[in-house]
Amino acid sequence: MPTENQPERAFIVLSLKHTHRRHKAITLWRANDSGYCWPLERAGVYAESLVLERLGYYNSGCSNIAVPADLVKRLVVDIEYDTKEFGICLPNNAKTWKQLLSAVIHKPDYPSRPEYRGVRYAKEAA
Repeated sequence: MPTENQPERAFIVLSLKHTHRRHKAITLWRANDSGYCWPLERAGVYAESLVLERLGYYNSGCSNIAVPADLVKRLVVDIEYDTKEFGICLPNNAKTWKQLLSAVIHKPDYPSRPEYRGVRYAKEAA
């Protein structure tokens, strides 16, 4: 939590549920829980206190995670999506996910298993 001299940190929520192996970019939540996007300029920025208040919603692990906005800003690149649009987005690859997963606001209740080209997961027992 922020102190009087320290401002509250900002977070961006990433959607594991809406990011698929075929996507070039990681899907981000828009502001006020109002949908999804790929470009950083359209992503919502969430206050640390709000995310911590509702960890199960914003940081469940299996469907979404909250990561520091400053880290996201360092990792974005210019990507052309499949729709021929351009934008500054988070690349959907192993290197990016490794950094994002190590910076999650709080260890989620469920394991995060992002989909990106080349990822392999062991089959779970039925």
